[in-house]
Amino acid sequence: MTNEGGRIAVIGVAIGYLLGLTWAMNNIAYDIWGAMIVAPPMAVVTVLGVRRLFGGELQPLVLPMLIAFALKLGGSAARYWIAFDVYGGASDAGRYHEYGRYMAGTVWDGTNNLGAVLPGATGTVFVERFTSFVYTFVGSSKLAGFVIFGWLAFWGVACFVKAACIGVPGLAQRRYAWLCAVAPSLVYWPSSIGKEALMICFLGVGTLGIARLLERRGFVPSLLLAVAGLAGAALIRPHIAGVWLAGAFAALLVALSRSLGRTERTGHTGRRGTEVLMLVSVVAFAAFALVIVGQFALRYLKPGDEETSVGSGITAILEETTRRSDTGGSSFAPPIVSGPKDWPFAVLRTLTRPMLNEARGLLQLLSAVEMGALIGLCVLSWRRLFSVPRSILTIPYVAFAMTALFAAGLAYTSFANLGILTRQKSLVFPLLLLLPCLPLRSLRTGHSGGTDENHDDRDRQLTLTS
Repeated sequence: MTNEGGRIAVIGVAIGYLLGLTWAMNNIAYDIWGAMIVAPPMAVVTVLGVRRLFGGELQPLVLPMLIAFALKLGGSAARYWIAFDVYGGASDAGRYHEYGRYMAGTVWDGTNNLGAVLPGATGTVFVERFTSFVYTFVGSSKLAGFVIFGWLAFWGVACFVKAACIGVPGLAQRRYAWLCAVAPSLVYWPSSIGKEALMICFLGVGTLGIARLLERRGFVPSLLLAVAGLAGAALIRPHIAGVWLAGAFAALLVALSRSLGRTERTGHTGRRGTEVLMLVSVVAFAAFALVIVGQFALRYLKPGDEETSVGSGITAILEETTRRSDTGGSSFAPPIVSGPKDWPFAVLRTLTRPMLNEARGLLQLLSAVEMGALIGLCVLSWRRLFSVPRSILTIPYVAFAMTALFAAGLAYTSFANLGILTRQKSLVFPLLLLLPCLPLRSLRTGHSGGTDENHDDRDRQLTLTS
């Protein structure tokens, strides 16, 4: 297309958009057409941001990420329809919307200043104030709110993809990007006004910071990314931030071990010694942060029992969570966890729910089909799964992902409701999708590696170079 043709096309699209917006303003409620105000600038920022985030060798991932953005808009529309047309607004999103609409109105009529809607506090209050802050600037359109929260979740998923590309040499990058782009759990659940969208955004940012730290991609900027993301997650769900910190702690230990091994082999102590010192400092900081966040999580989940031991507190929390979630038509009997010997099966069973025989309703059926497809892909990619044990010990990011996934799965064993479990599991789904995309390991040499371009051939050959 010539430059002249391109300009004509842009002008045509702009005119069509203005005509459509004019018609919508006169025929559709603001709850709907308000999304037409925020979507165009978001689309421009997304295209520019994705091209910047996935530049250079990662340029082939731009397309799946742009498709992910388009699907996310559809997911936001679907969640809006379910929340307000099917459930009549009887959802958390409806409550956040009403609070945000009210508080934004008090700012505009002068009753409150901007400080009243700045995000703060923890848990539900944080989400309420964040919604109020968004509505203060874009207006109280329900669909616009859903689109904005879904957009934030999209950037979290994009950060997960970038983090894996940085942290896992030999990753099947395009496969992973496409899986994250089209996975129903990521398209649908974190696409509404609520905690899931903000959590996956914060966790994605924190994960990208962790990956950069592990691969020495700028110490200060990477540390700031990790702290900002995990601090944001801790304000909403501190126990999930604790899971991420546990994963980061394990990964940093692997990275430290790798650096010490290289120092011994090469005999160089200058720059390598500085890197080791920095890693030791970060490991110490991560351990301290893990303790603090863990104590905060215990108080958050079970307030009022400050004198209870950590072990007793966790047991009580799991029992109470099971009792509260064991209601409704989607309840099930969670696996019994009486000790460490029960952990592996309990985690595996929890992370693979729902299966087709457990699905009740359309949404659970879609989740069951998604899980069945992922299990099938893992079976077909068994050589990639074969590399997991070695990768955990040699690739810090894989150690992080598997530790966080295991810890989250163990925490989720207390859920006794499929609807709650499916929604919560979406937060760790990017880590679960990593399994069929890990680097191949040669059955003959034990090495792993490879690129997307030759993975299919090397799958057939069973051998590859590192």
